[in-house]
Amino acid sequence: MVADAGLNSIAAITLNGLNPAQREAALALDGPLLIVAGAGSGKTRVLTYRIAYLLAERKVASEQILAVTFTNKAANEMRERVARLVGQGLAPRWIGTFHSVCARILRREARLLSYRGNFAVFDEGDALSVAREVITAANLNHAPTPELAYAQIEQAKNEALWPADLARAASSPKQSALAEIYRLYQERMQSMNALDFGDLLLLAFKLFADHPEALERWQQRFAYILVDEYQDTNRAQYYLIRALARASSNLCVVGDEDQSIYRWRGADIRNILDFEHDFPNAKILKLEQNYRSTKTILAAAQTLICNNRNRKPKELWTANEAGEPIICCTGFSERDEAEFIVSEVQRLAASGRAALNEVVIFYRVNAQSRPLEEVLVRRRVPYRLVGGVRFYERREIKDLIAYLRIIANPADELSLERALGVPPRGIGARTVEALKAHARRRSISLFEALGDAESVSEIALRIGKKASAFYLWLRELMERMGVMAVRETLAEILSKTDFLAYLDGLPDAGARRENVGELLSAAAAFDTAHGAGALVQFLESVALLSEADEAREPGGVSLMTLHTSKGLEYAVAFIAGMEEGLFPHSRSQDTEAELEEERRLLYVGMTRARKLLYLTNARSREIYGLRQEARPSRFLAEIDPALIRRLGEPGPGAPPPALSRSTYVDYSEGDPVFDEAEDEAGNGLLRVGARVAHPSFGAGRIRRLEGRGESAKAWVDFERGGIKLLALKYARLRSIA
Repeated sequence: MVADAGLNSIAAITLNGLNPAQREAALALDGPLLIVAGAGSGKTRVLTYRIAYLLAERKVASEQILAVTFTNKAANEMRERVARLVGQGLAPRWIGTFHSVCARILRREARLLSYRGNFAVFDEGDALSVAREVITAANLNHAPTPELAYAQIEQAKNEALWPADLARAASSPKQSALAEIYRLYQERMQSMNALDFGDLLLLAFKLFADHPEALERWQQRFAYILVDEYQDTNRAQYYLIRALARASSNLCVVGDEDQSIYRWRGADIRNILDFEHDFPNAKILKLEQNYRSTKTILAAAQTLICNNRNRKPKELWTANEAGEPIICCTGFSERDEAEFIVSEVQRLAASGRAALNEVVIFYRVNAQSRPLEEVLVRRRVPYRLVGGVRFYERREIKDLIAYLRIIANPADELSLERALGVPPRGIGARTVEALKAHARRRSISLFEALGDAESVSEIALRIGKKASAFYLWLRELMERMGVMAVRETLAEILSKTDFLAYLDGLPDAGARRENVGELLSAAAAFDTAHGAGALVQFLESVALLSEADEAREPGGVSLMTLHTSKGLEYAVAFIAGMEEGLFPHSRSQDTEAELEEERRLLYVGMTRARKLLYLTNARSREIYGLRQEARPSRFLAEIDPALIRRLGEPGPGAPPPALSRSTYVDYSEGDPVFDEAEDEAGNGLLRVGARVAHPSFGAGRIRRLEGRGESAKAWVDFERGGIKLLALKYARLRSIA
């Protein structure tokens, strides 16, 4: 450990901001170190101060420090924090996500892998298009769907497997077909000088495995390596870090196996659980003081996660206030659940306890957002859906980005085809096919074939002239790329193509124009930070944005899946859909490993809350158009009941209080809810809580009545058939004792 004596003023200020455990972690600079950082324990603070100490006290050159984070947003935040402590001039240049760091390395070493440094980075949609094209052209028996093929290729890359690896391991025609599709997919991507997200990791690993001289260069550059969220690394990332750290052994990884929630994306929890085995001389330190949540929220999360076996024991504690109990509320249906959540959001906002942008509603699957959104819209509560159609995936934005990608990488045929058709310029599918045939005959790229369009016999001269003019204009932009700012390039594209006039002929033209304006603003901001001639870097930054990077923009209540919650915190958190089959999900209950990941997912969601935490469920839920009875999640029973205040539970012989108007159901702008109603079938007065009998379903109890006259309905909880929604006009219910 580095001694405290002789600290300069910058380092002293840095270390004074740490508690004893954080201070020890920041000063354990040499050799492998695992920092087990519990939720809300200040791990970003430790990493930031550790970097600042290396710079200010150890006098380590900024380019010799590599810090890898989970999101671009986390990387920017860390870079800004370090700069505030040590000054802009000393801030490290190599702070970023795995994908962004690998992209930077590959741009410098691309020639060793037979790529060019201006390669394009394809997002999932574009990569899927390539998979679809390859599968169609190959016409293989036993070929999977493009979606499945792409997912399996992505998984193979996460595990650092190549097509030849899959081919050797294939034990069925389907597996052999997948291996061949993977091979063809890689060839097609390379022909376009394009990489997908998995390639960024896989090719960096290949670079270090096949070119020892390149590995040595980067080992010498990075004397100190720090990795955040180590529990979510996949095998390819693990191999990369292990290779880079082999020379210096100065590897610091920070993580918490209790927050490993991306197994489906390739994350391997063994990476953190086996760290001591991989690095026998490693030091293990724990950060157990939580600065985020109340004692109650933290204790509830702890009692839940202690049910997992595959974890490192730790005891989180906090000096924060005890806080209020966890609210568990059971609605009769998903609509009730949504009404309660939105009512609480409005109540908290009106009382000043939580601003709307300090409230999040989590759910397990995207489909759960529909009833929530409907109620939010009806009650005019502003909200922001995280993980919907992201800005850079909107049609008009992708159209403009396609132009930029061609200018940066003329081999990108996918983008060239998109730009040729938008706005329409008379160059249709038949012309493109003729150009492709010409390119194959001449062994040239599609872009080069575009320049020959006037001489291709299959193309009408009028159309050939348009294609040639388009080619010459793009060539001119390519030649000026090194001196043009991104915004300037976009402005010329908009002007030359009459793009805005084209938008005016589409639905939602106003919103689309606003999106284009936002893209221009983003480009201008990028130009201010990077100067002219940085188009490749702009495209890379756009391609590597994640949902989590967009998750905290202002705009009312946040709605998102729990998988998007990492790295975020809110004053108030609602977790909806706490039901068996939904959470834990029905597809994640086959093995103990899957069930433990579901439990970790809930743990992560719970520990996002600072002040208030709500867990909600419904007694019935409509799934695939059918209403089904829902059972409470087993996870609710794993939380210490002393920490919970439950709503919506039936007392002895009484209906659930959450299902009466006095508790939370409020359909003031929708269907009215009643305590009693006249049965249209002539069976007398029906009341909420009354026992009734049905000719087919048998005995049950009325839980809610809504609507009047012809529209009157009853929610009945039958002893044998579960919950049913019945129209009173046809139900033939009769009261029983």
